[in-house]
Amino acid sequence: MSYINPYELIDRRLTAIEQVLQDIRHQRNNTVGTLDEIGGIELAQQLTRLSKARIYTLVSQREIPHKKRGNRLTFSRTELIGWLEEGKRAQKGLNV
Repeated sequence: MSYINPYELIDRRLTAIEQVLQDIRHQRNNTVGTLDEIGGIELAQQLTRLSKARIYTLVSQREIPHKKRGNRLTFSRTELIGWLEEGKRAQKGLNV
């Protein structure tokens, strides 16, 4: 029967875990750029849970991130999430 040093076993397992973590990080970094969904008013409603009228008001006041090409109004999921997060940080700052 061969003797396996427990420290070597721990080192092997730790190395395997580190490799898995690196793979996960690499996969996550590669998919972040491809997840940006572009949509219309429905996407903005889904993410913000605001009414169409309120979203149109925010657009006219240029308070919500959007793009307009001709008569077509579009929103980026990434930009909307950033805008929502920015609002959360501003509210936290007011409570201090």
